[in-house]
Amino acid sequence: MPGPVTDPPASRLVNRNPRQPRSPLWRLRVWQLLLFGMLCLIVGRLYYLQIVRGPALMRRATVQRQQNKMLVHRGAITDRHGLPLAVDTTRYDVYVHPDLLKVPLDEAGQTLAQITGQDYQKVSRQLSSGYPVLTVARHLGREEVDELQALNWPGIDIVPRAFRHYPEGKLAAHLLGYVNLDTHGQGGVEQAEEPLLKDTGAVPKPQLDGRGRPILLSEAAPIMEITPPLGRQVELTIDNYLQHLAEKELYAMCQHARASRGTAILVEPDTGEILSWANYPTYDPNEYSRYPYEVTKNWSMVDVYQPGSTFKILTVACGLDTGAIHPGSTFYDGGALKIGNRVVHNHDGGHGTIDLLHLFIHSSNVAAAQVGLAMTPEQFHGKLREFGIGQPTGIDLPGESAGLLLDAKYWRPIDQATTGFGQGAVAVTPLQLVAAVDAIANGGMRVQPHLIRRIYDPKTGVTEKWTEPAKQQVVKPETAALVTRLLAENISLGTQLAGKVPGYTVAGKTGTAQKSIAGGRGYMAGQTVASFVGFLPADNPQLLCLVVIDSPQTDGRWGNTVAGPVFNAICVEAARYLGIAPTKQVELDPKSGKPKNFQAPSLMYASETQPRDPKSDD
Repeated sequence: MPGPVTDPPASRLVNRNPRQPRSPLWRLRVWQLLLFGMLCLIVGRLYYLQIVRGPALMRRATVQRQQNKMLVHRGAITDRHGLPLAVDTTRYDVYVHPDLLKVPLDEAGQTLAQITGQDYQKVSRQLSSGYPVLTVARHLGREEVDELQALNWPGIDIVPRAFRHYPEGKLAAHLLGYVNLDTHGQGGVEQAEEPLLKDTGAVPKPQLDGRGRPILLSEAAPIMEITPPLGRQVELTIDNYLQHLAEKELYAMCQHARASRGTAILVEPDTGEILSWANYPTYDPNEYSRYPYEVTKNWSMVDVYQPGSTFKILTVACGLDTGAIHPGSTFYDGGALKIGNRVVHNHDGGHGTIDLLHLFIHSSNVAAAQVGLAMTPEQFHGKLREFGIGQPTGIDLPGESAGLLLDAKYWRPIDQATTGFGQGAVAVTPLQLVAAVDAIANGGMRVQPHLIRRIYDPKTGVTEKWTEPAKQQVVKPETAALVTRLLAENISLGTQLAGKVPGYTVAGKTGTAQKSIAGGRGYMAGQTVASFVGFLPADNPQLLCLVVIDSPQTDGRWGNTVAGPVFNAICVEAARYLGIAPTKQVELDPKSGKPKNFQAPSLMYASETQPRDPKSDD
């Protein structure tokens, strides 16, 4: 029989081959290193975001949480005395959600049309169009909004908007420009100073979450002002009264003469400040969309014309300053001058041997051509460049033209001659001519014309920018003094109406230039550009005025009979208004009690067929 079963000894139960792990130990170490590296990257990234980039990200987050639609007003534009020319007001746009209205659409349409002043049929069609959100009205005033809010209807949203308003209407429209529907300035100061007009500085704003609810912060939230923040304010050099005066006189003459356009620019010679700058035709910036670009552009700094005899001022000054002629120079004027196969003519025949004074009195093209030919092309061209011809004046408005001045290396003798009397190789803007003649009135020093006087913070009144015009000595003071004396004697000894301002000695010159054919060669028959430029008092110039009338159809189309009376009317009143002391005794007519030899304002001409003295103009 088998013996009893017994347990094996304990030593035999021991496993001599223990079970090995599934993965080698080095794999575990690799994973540990990878996890540690990822941890280091996370810690490093957190350090970079929290410590290195922390302040910048906090600022960005704050700005992001402040991106609520805050109502901001552009700064005002005023004249030199602070009278507002452009201001921002708050107007309101009305949006309607038809599905949320609790009243019948017919009743809603009738009520909304009555309050907003619109046609009931139009509003009713809008409400029935099926659109979820409708713009019912724009630019409503406070009274209409109060009526809408009193209805307490759900489904009506009233959104405040900044609205640009020009309280003087058409006054200085080309200088101001306008603001379009996207609140961007277009033309004039509105465009030139757009960033500053919108610059409200550091304005505290509350921080809002994505749903527009205030975020609770540890520090006190900023307190919002009741009135919208206001941008920087711009003060112009123009005077409101003188601007009204210039626009009135220019409008009257352009209407009387049936001219296509005109301009009148009044400046202080020593400072370059523009006191008034009128353009015709003009427009209302409150309703700018009704006018074409040809009307809204400032043509007197954009378009060029050949200035004609007013340019003889610069020709004589160039000749004297370069030494090509001297104060005692004389010229033989036979009425015509042959240059190559071309002939230069006067408008009224020959005058024999004449000096510089009679060059101006007779407005001799032949003598002016001889002055131009006395210089080398490089001398004449270089001096004209110093006067600012052929380059922008630097006026603080956008879009200024550089004018035209053909390079001297392309000048032919005929170009040199005709440029001497303001045609040929040159074309200028009225603003350029003002800046150039201003150098003569200012002792040979050309001063950059400017329209902006200063820019300041309306809250503190602190001026942040004063305009400092650029200056350049163009001709010697003695040259400027001689040309001024010649121009003053030209007015006092001549028989023209232009420049006869009672009580004041005026230095000036008329101009009547043929109009060149646009895009072609030659000139338009019977079409002229009439002008007059002058300054007073001649011995101490305090006012300089240029008047340009384009394509007049009456009064002989001459600078003397068309532009001259506008100059007279503007300067006599401007001198009185500014308190400029008279330089001579005013002679009164014993019958009428009015000053002698003074042309009445432009609305009061006796006849359009007034006979013309052939010695009185170009």
